[in-house]
Amino acid sequence: MKQSFESFLDGREIRRFKNEARAVARLDRLEEKAEKLVGELCREGRPVFYVVKSNGKIRESASRWELVDFLIRNRYV
Repeated sequence: MKQSFESFLDGREIRRFKNEARAVARLDRLEEKAEKLVGELCREGRPVFYVVKSNGKIRESASRWELVDFLIRNRYV
């Protein structure tokens, strides 16, 4: 049985959508894990976010999302 070109393209599109959905779900899970590792303290009336890396060093930032991105990019989560 021959497969039509349209059904072939539809199949590829469906696979692409499924792959994209899995990637988004994975990123959401990683963001949730990373957010749990970010702490917050107040210095001079401003919030300062921090994370303690696995080697014991502390990384600080004014942005929570910068630290979440850092943790995901460097595979701490």
